[in-house]
Amino acid sequence: MTGDTNLRILIVDDMPAMRGILSQMARDAGFSRIVEAEDGESAWMQVKCCACEPADAFGLVVSDWNMPGMNGIELLRTVRAYTPTRDLPFFMVTGEGDHAHLSDAVEAGVTDYIVKPFTGTQLRDKIAKALP
Repeated sequence: MTGDTNLRILIVDDMPAMRGILSQMARDAGFSRIVEAEDGESAWMQVKCCACEPADAFGLVVSDWNMPGMNGIELLRTVRAYTPTRDLPFFMVTGEGDHAHLSDAVEAGVTDYIVKPFTGTQLRDKIAKALP
């Protein structure tokens, strides 16, 4: 595994089972500082709160696209619009692999896009590619 395995990862998904799976995949990839959020609003509050404190700042957000309230694309746009987090690596996870969704995510500034179903190895490889 390349990259800093000590960085904090925020997993955002409205489905507890999927949050658990993503968190376990991150742990299996060697990361231990994993935080979960059940929706875009609570994720944004955590990202914004921790952005100016280097020890607490997130190094990666892995977010589902389809969530009630603030969805993943809205969260991504909010993260990109806030100066302290505009360069925060952000992965979008979704079951929608069509060109329109991918185009929207790229336009909003997504770091990488993961289409369900995927494996822990695929997630680990994408993290390694995105992080220094």
